Amino acid sequence: MEKIPATVEILTFNNETTIETTLESVTLFDEILVIDGGSTDRTLGIARRYGAKILMQDEKAKSEGRITDFARVRNQGLEIAKHRWILFIDSDEMLTPEVAAEIRDIATAERPLFHAWNVPRKYVLDGIVIDCATTYPNLQMRLFHLGHVGTFVKQVHERVLPNPGEAVGVLKHHMLVPLPPQRALWGKWQQYLAIEEKRWQGVSRKKLLGKILNALKPLVLYLLRLPRVLFCGGRRMPLSYEIIYQRYNLSVLLRLVRHLI
Repeated sequence: MEKIPATVEILTFNNETTIETTLESVTLFDEILVIDGGSTDRTLGIARRYGAKILMQDEKAKSEGRITDFARVRNQGLEIAKHRWILFIDSDEMLTPEVAAEIRDIATAERPLFHAWNVPRKYVLDGIVIDCATTYPNLQMRLFHLGHVGTFVKQVHERVLPNPGEAVGVLKHHMLVPLPPQRALWGKWQQYLAIEEKRWQGVSRKKLLGKILNALKPLVLYLLRLPRVLFCGGRRMPLSYEIIYQRYNLSVLLRLVRHLI
């Protein structure tokens, strides 16, 4: 089978326990870019076995060995990508065959419906797909054509913005996101909070108010979607994980308010 004419970008650092499953799910793509932070385990060996091109993360985007500017690191991949179609995923995420087939159709189309696509994501816990969560449909713009978007922005929760007037499509199928242990998840988000707080230094009150309004949105959505999850007929997100997600959102909100006053 011919390769999908697109580049997959993955950030790694000592991910030997997850990276093989991730790489196995994208073997049909013509180019795999692994942007590594200096792994000392088997991560790079596994990546080479799958034919990945390896690039080292820009040290200027890191502090004490950890990424502090994810957008800058992601943009490294855009600069050297072989293809104009880009898919970016994390080192523990997986594409389903259905998602890969959709992307093939898009990347090979003479006139695709859209040049930027949101990808629905579903969580996986203990090998079982979570059917219902307050964060669903959990859309993220993970697939795009370089001629129709800008570069990555935001130091954490990095994303690409479509060009003005560029519509964004939604894939029919979902990719899979394994849930890490709760302590590891909260530890990662605490790191993100620290990076975010540094970005708020010197920000005007007007911008802080805008950020506060944005921080309120996930909390409101949680309350609106919770009944749907509670009465879901499928596998529900454990309440303990739901609480962690909202604890993070509430922490963002409270810290923003503290900066405002």
